[in-house]
Amino acid sequence: MAPRAFQPLHPSIRDKLDPEYVAFHDAVLQFCPRSETVPFDPVASRAAKSPMAHGGQKVVAVGRTEDRVIYGEGLPVTDQVTVRIFTPEGKASVSGWPCLVWYHGGGWVMGGLGSENGFLTHICKYLRCVVISVNYRHAPEHMYPTAADDSFLGYQWAVASEQVASLNLDISKIALGGLSAGGGLAAIIGMKIASSDDKKLPRPVFQMLICPVIDNSATIDTDPAERAGWKASQHSPWLTPTRMQWYRNQYFGNDNATAAKTTTNWTASPCYAPADLLAASPPTFLGIAGCDLLAPEATAYGAQLAAVGVPIDVQTYAGGTHSVLILAGLGKKLVHDACTALASALGTVYDPSTSPVLSQMD
Repeated sequence: MAPRAFQPLHPSIRDKLDPEYVAFHDAVLQFCPRSETVPFDPVASRAAKSPMAHGGQKVVAVGRTEDRVIYGEGLPVTDQVTVRIFTPEGKASVSGWPCLVWYHGGGWVMGGLGSENGFLTHICKYLRCVVISVNYRHAPEHMYPTAADDSFLGYQWAVASEQVASLNLDISKIALGGLSAGGGLAAIIGMKIASSDDKKLPRPVFQMLICPVIDNSATIDTDPAERAGWKASQHSPWLTPTRMQWYRNQYFGNDNATAAKTTTNWTASPCYAPADLLAASPPTFLGIAGCDLLAPEATAYGAQLAAVGVPIDVQTYAGGTHSVLILAGLGKKLVHDACTALASALGTVYDPSTSPVLSQMD
């Protein structure tokens, strides 16, 4: 008996997708039950190996990898905020290491210190940059605005004088970055820093937003005259409207009236920030997958930032899906583009010809 296809590709999008992704989806992903239809056990679900791991980017060797608890020492793991620190080999320059503070993807529910490690070690090794990945507490145990608050705490911890000294960081070369929900968090944190009462808090010189969650009020029925919605992207694979709504329900709750008010706060949806706060965002690299449910809202956000004068480099990867970075065999150009932009902002050197991007399928 043929296995059941729980999520086959929609005919309207198949020909628009990268052929490598189509092959992977047809061989693996379509046979995975939709996660929003399966009972959620926080421990078991987070421990389970993602089917995306089959094609994920390989972790490369760096000088040192260290995990630290920065909040909640002695509490259960679910109540802790932790970080993973990647440090390059060798010695830093006289001024210290540049640093990327990173926020992982997973819809505020999944992911952790093991997320995106292939990409992060690539940055660490080939840009000679310290990378600090912040593992904020997850929903539904910790709902909005915990992820944003913890992410801000992670940045404050990274740039505090104790960490700057112990990690030998160059405080003038700090950047933010994130994937998916983490990309939205990075955008939010950039503005939280700018609006902070602590005027001595170092400002990031750059932010890298990859397939970010920008508008948590968006739906298939969003009025296109008012704001970008999902009507045109509703048949995108894997991250579907129902799956995205499931993530939202975990983080913002199931009460539609309360969630509707919450999701129009800029600490939930950065597109709702006032113009003066948007203008305070750091120079931005925005990576958009062309066949991603979130592509319309990311594209609209790029236009918002440009309209208020934020220097922005928007790159759209035709045929890419929401998993374009994770499936590194399909996203090597994205990796190189993002690293090139980050290197320029941090004053380091990145040479794509000598910085191979290897996936688990290589």
